[in-house]
Amino acid sequence: MPIIKYKPTTNARRNMSVLDYKAEITKTTPEKSLLRKLKKNAGRNNSGSITVRHKGGGAKRKYRVIDFKRNKDNIPAKVDSIQYDPNRTANIALLHYADGEKRYIIAPKELKVGATIVSGTENIDIQIGNSTILQNIPEGTVIHNIELKPGKGGQLARSAGASAQVLGFDDTEKYVIIRQQSGEVRKILATCRATIGTVGNEDQALVNIGKAGRNRHKGIRPTVRGSVMNPNDHPHGGGEGKAPIGRAAPMTP
Repeated sequence: MPIIKYKPTTNARRNMSVLDYKAEITKTTPEKSLLRKLKKNAGRNNSGSITVRHKGGGAKRKYRVIDFKRNKDNIPAKVDSIQYDPNRTANIALLHYADGEKRYIIAPKELKVGATIVSGTENIDIQIGNSTILQNIPEGTVIHNIELKPGKGGQLARSAGASAQVLGFDDTEKYVIIRQQSGEVRKILATCRATIGTVGNEDQALVNIGKAGRNRHKGIRPTVRGSVMNPNDHPHGGGEGKAPIGRAAPMTP
């Protein structure tokens, strides 16, 4: 997806950039039957304590129900549209199955509207968007949305631009070895499912936010150093001027 850069009409605009959504997004209204309410927690747990800092506010969102399991076997599905999802970095694709059901999946790179994809455990073509078990996927194939436990749904390689590569079976032929983008190599049960291809929208990592307000719209609050806080707010707080930490090692709040 191309990136649009702005003219420096203000200080905030100087280096700001956005994705050109018109180049990939084909539909702006989500499928109503696949929407759910999404409550804001602002980084707080069930007792109201802040467990994750720097969260709060942001634009209202609805959750899009994503099919990570890809367990609707041997029923072809047509790609109806590529849509934006505010809850993840990747875009999502709306599928219309031959039996009338609709589901969202993570949109792989180069998946086109009108394409037909299918999932299953055997006799599945190795083409972008198809999903099958790892033991059916040839060595060297690039995959994403990888299960760690059979039937649980994909947990690895789900964000924009993410992928892994199949390296082959281990000695027992019970596990398939995959290499992740980080370079980590791990064994996964051969009966776990994965989807062929790389997750799309990889250019989102190159976007320059430009100003604080855009992060506030995303629900991200400012990050304040512990050393400038008071002693009751952070273990590094207190002291006169630029005081050292005052402990054997740095601490989290």
